Amino acid sequence: MDDFFFGTPKVNEYKYKKDNFIKPDEISVDYITGKDDNYTYIDARFPIFEIGGIKHPDENGGEYYRLDADKKEKYTDAHKWLAQSTSGGSLRFYTNAENVALKVTYRACNLGMHHFCDRGVYGFDMYIGSGTDRRYTGRQMQTFADDPKENNQVIDLPGEATELLIEFPLYGGIERLSVGLPEGCFISKPAPRKYKPCAFYGSSITQGGCVSRPGNMYSNILCRALDCDNVNLGFSGSAFGELYAAENLASRELSCFVMDYDYNALSLENLESTHLPFYEAVRKGHPAMPIITVSHPCFGEAKEGDTARRDIVKATHDMALSRGDNVYFVDGCDFFPMPHRDLFAVDNLHPNDLGNYYMARAIWPLLSKALKG
Repeated sequence: MDDFFFGTPKVNEYKYKKDNFIKPDEISVDYITGKDDNYTYIDARFPIFEIGGIKHPDENGGEYYRLDADKKEKYTDAHKWLAQSTSGGSLRFYTNAENVALKVTYRACNLGMHHFCDRGVYGFDMYIGSGTDRRYTGRQMQTFADDPKENNQVIDLPGEATELLIEFPLYGGIERLSVGLPEGCFISKPAPRKYKPCAFYGSSITQGGCVSRPGNMYSNILCRALDCDNVNLGFSGSAFGELYAAENLASRELSCFVMDYDYNALSLENLESTHLPFYEAVRKGHPAMPIITVSHPCFGEAKEGDTARRDIVKATHDMALSRGDNVYFVDGCDFFPMPHRDLFAVDNLHPNDLGNYYMARAIWPLLSKALKG
């Protein structure tokens, strides 16, 4: 197996300017949310922190929200609720701090997702490094589950200047987030991303169910490998090809789109009547962008219904390809090797960490090829 299947990790060659470094005691009191003996707590909306994947709360009604917060009257009840989940969201900055603290107040608590560990539902994952060379800081478990309404955790860092990537919870949702910085450290803007964000639309599988932690979600794996933000519009049990979701994606700055919509369709007829219109609505906003259509994963031999759904997804791809669109297709029945497909899912429905890794492996060759032109 290739040790660097997703490409040899490369640091970003960006030169951080000392003139842009700022210490905690130099930050405007407007962004200070608290202090204790060890840390000054800074609101994550502070301009030096870069929030990715979701629109900045200051531009979206003050909310950490995956859709447009001012258009909630258009959304289904499920999407009004699930859009507050922060799957795909992230925060980045450059620092020499030896450790940082995260203080979070959650919007959604006690979700009772018994097939899904709290670390995946509520956890924050942290990576150090830049570009595609990022390393997980797994020395402490940031579960944020003992008191899911509000929690505070300290994460150790190398103590040398580095970029910090914080990936947000997949389901818990954020009401307020603050970063605790120790005295004497500095922070600065992170390096620019290599690509504009990559977007994903689909079911609970797309949203991240049921990985053990956010970083292991297939879309986060791919976006770290690309060095781009992750616009994740996965909606558990409720991704039915809604045109407002397509219009949201059409309005965003994106480098690519993975259309993982298949599994939640109410019927074959529903999938057939919505799949192509959803594609067309996204394509209208991005005439040249690569779009990868994906059928749902199979954890055994494909059944008649699996094949029928795959054929509908493939038909969208074939039509688009026939007119010269920049489009690719991944067959979800090929995600996992036989004969041990039971190893890749929690419940023969939701991929686990290993399943998400194999999904990322299947999509990566086409995605990287498409972006490199």
